Amino acid sequence: MTRTGGHDHGVPYSEVDAGDVDAALFTQEPAPDGRGVIVTGRCPRCHGSTRTLFPWARPGTGTKGALGRLLGRGTTSGAEDGPQPLLAEVHLCECGHAHPQCPPDTLYVGCGASWRIRR
Repeated sequence: MTRTGGHDHGVPYSEVDAGDVDAALFTQEPAPDGRGVIVTGRCPRCHGSTRTLFPWARPGTGTKGALGRLLGRGTTSGAEDGPQPLLAEVHLCECGHAHPQCPPDTLYVGCGASWRIRR
């Protein structure tokens, strides 16, 4: 087992549903360039630092209806109280470390874990 700052680099890659994770362990903030919302925290499986940009949708990308309302589209609220990527999305480990057995064509470099954040 190789650990750096709590990150267990030796956890083999596996597409594992880590279940629900406490929202207190993650933060969300507007991206500095205004392109979306950044969610930051630690992967519940390998404990690596993970940071994901959830970009704002562009016209014609399918954000109308229930999903659009869930993400705060079409409202007059500000970024601080509008979209809730913390709660609306499935999050994936993006620790940036190619864990053992990580497929070379994976879209997200991490341990393969996914989870939902709950309050």
